[in-house]
Amino acid sequence: MSDSTPAPRLLDLHPRDWPAWFEQRGAPGFQGRNAARWVFRRGATSWEEMTDLPAGLRAQLEAEQPLITAVCEARSEAEDGAVKLLLRLPDGASVEAVGMPGTMGRTLCLSSQVGCAVRCAFCASGMEGVERNLSRAEILEQALYLRREQGEFQRIVMMGMGEPGHNLDAVLAALDSLIDPEGMDFAARRITLSTVGPKGALEQIARWGKSINLALSVHAPDDTLRHELVPGVRKRSLAETLDEADRLFAATGREYTVEYVLLAGVNDGNEQASALAAQLRGRRCHINLIPYNPVPEFGFQRPELPDQEAFTARLRQAGLSVTLRRSLGRQTDAACGQLRRRQRNSPPRPRFSA
Repeated sequence: MSDSTPAPRLLDLHPRDWPAWFEQRGAPGFQGRNAARWVFRRGATSWEEMTDLPAGLRAQLEAEQPLITAVCEARSEAEDGAVKLLLRLPDGASVEAVGMPGTMGRTLCLSSQVGCAVRCAFCASGMEGVERNLSRAEILEQALYLRREQGEFQRIVMMGMGEPGHNLDAVLAALDSLIDPEGMDFAARRITLSTVGPKGALEQIARWGKSINLALSVHAPDDTLRHELVPGVRKRSLAETLDEADRLFAATGREYTVEYVLLAGVNDGNEQASALAAQLRGRRCHINLIPYNPVPEFGFQRPELPDQEAFTARLRQAGLSVTLRRSLGRQTDAACGQLRRRQRNSPPRPRFSA
């Protein structure tokens, strides 16, 4: 992974520090508070929109420090309303950000890295490894970009490209900006962080102390199969990871979700359902079963609906709380990282800004 990181930007600072940033540039500190309200509460993505800032200051900042630096390289829409954007960053790296409709309002799915080092055997995000971590600003920019294009949102999931547990400092800092009253004042309970549970990650989330939701990526009921499907956790046992999730529940009081991608003929049999039930029985968790979105480069297939329902039923019979997820965005580039990979393997196309 490259050691190069982007230069700090205003969005890399907590909103409470924006007044000092303005004062360093000779502007009154209250203009920083005004700017934070424009960005986080009113949805501004350019300095020109902030009409109560002096025109000269707006022009200077627009030239020196644009709020949004990404451009939309590609867009994929599904009939169910899911919209995936491929955002190109100034250094040429690209990440995916997704807006998804739902019964409880729109959900944003944000990325934490360019690529992924976990390299799940069924996921396009990690096919070429990880290029670099995203900064706090680059994570926030995805949310601002999606809100500008699609309107307000009610939920956030850190389930896009990358493993949030490998970039927790930036991820939690970005979430701080969204949760804090001086930022977006977004409810922590409406945020979900998805992780395979790298060593130390769940303990760091517990120390951070915000009551966000944890989605623990499991995908197999035993270490042998899990290490085959999720190579990035080969030094970690499933029992060890689940015990850490239990301790996080004890610290936050919020039950966690176990994410389990159903792969036909691989992890969707009756024996696997019984083994998973044995692992999770007695734990304060909910199981989210995710029928696989096929990626052409892989040989995995989506189970037939009767097989999905049979797996679900066996877990429920064991007394576990289970949801069989309805997949969004299946029509085009549905799997995480697929739109980015298709663009990298396609002839260059002109950039366009949403």
